[in-house]
Amino acid sequence: MIEVGICGYGSVHQTAFGIRRPKGSPDYVLLLIKTESYYEANGEIHDLPANTAILYDKNTYVHYGSKKPYYCNDWIHFTLSGEDPDFLLSLNIPFHTPMILPNLNQLSEFVRLIVLNKHSDHPYSAQIIDAAMKALLYSVASQKCIDSNTAMSHKNYEILNKLRLDINNSPNKEWTIETMAKMVHMSPSYMQHTYKELFGLTCIQECINARIKCARSYLRTTDMSIHMVALLCGYNNETHFMRQFKKSERMTPSEYRKRYRLW
Repeated sequence: MIEVGICGYGSVHQTAFGIRRPKGSPDYVLLLIKTESYYEANGEIHDLPANTAILYDKNTYVHYGSKKPYYCNDWIHFTLSGEDPDFLLSLNIPFHTPMILPNLNQLSEFVRLIVLNKHSDHPYSAQIIDAAMKALLYSVASQKCIDSNTAMSHKNYEILNKLRLDINNSPNKEWTIETMAKMVHMSPSYMQHTYKELFGLTCIQECINARIKCARSYLRTTDMSIHMVALLCGYNNETHFMRQFKKSERMTPSEYRKRYRLW
């Protein structure tokens, strides 16, 4: 089990800040640094951009901080109790090496969950921390493997991927190009071009796919009317829903229900 010691989420320092541990720490330390900062390696000070992660090994020299009057990071001290001693090595996460990762906010959400449970006394907090730590470390390793030419390395990937998740989680919303462009703070034309470049389909087709997927689920698992299915999937016009459904599935909603229903 991975055990977490001291930890922090979104820790902020309003003055120049620095940590120096000549003999390191007896546990592993993972930092998610959210502001411009510095770290020391081989006796030299190096600048670090915002959104950088560093994993420090046990009992090794540590020196990092911020030259500016504002610093923010997430940090976790952890040990592996009863785990395969090669667990971290198997992930190929380099020690003492800055990692500029494409989706630091995703990693930060794991830290938030870990910190919340660290300060909780419910009976399964240790198990949740263990699972979240593994998810966090696997995610660091996964993001580290991403080629610089992949979609996830694009500067707008994170914000557009969040839009994509919102569309798929709420297909019933009234999605328009203008609404989506405002959400991601882009012009409509640039947003549409970049979305297709990253995900291989237009944002409107993403909406249609999400609605049809939702409709298929309702048709298979409920006995609600076609009209109600259309409304719950974001269609105010039942005829329009039936037309798009048939175009996608090559059959009407009623035919689909008859063939695939589970009730």
